[in-house]
Amino acid sequence: MIKEVAFFRIKKELLAEFEEAFHQAAHVIASVPGYINHSIHRCIETDTKYMIIVEWENVESHMVNFVQSSLFEEWDKQMGRFFEPNVTMDHYVNVHPSKH
Repeated sequence: MIKEVAFFRIKKELLAEFEEAFHQAAHVIASVPGYINHSIHRCIETDTKYMIIVEWENVESHMVNFVQSSLFEEWDKQMGRFFEPNVTMDHYVNVHPSKH
């Protein structure tokens, strides 16, 4: 399992609509083969700044199954208008898993 971590800012004038729109569009990401889970977080200090963490089976699940598919186009059609330029995104792997 890997984690996609993205940081982005929402256009101030669309802030009130963003979280509900994200909730409504989440089914698009959840339908991608290799998707596991996601969470979205709003910054306390800067109300227009958000972080999303998406768990995928592997990088290909995100970059091929989602980004290179029509599902990404659907996602962008629903959500693209909210984002300021310069979204940052990286993939992470757990280097010290807990043994519970």
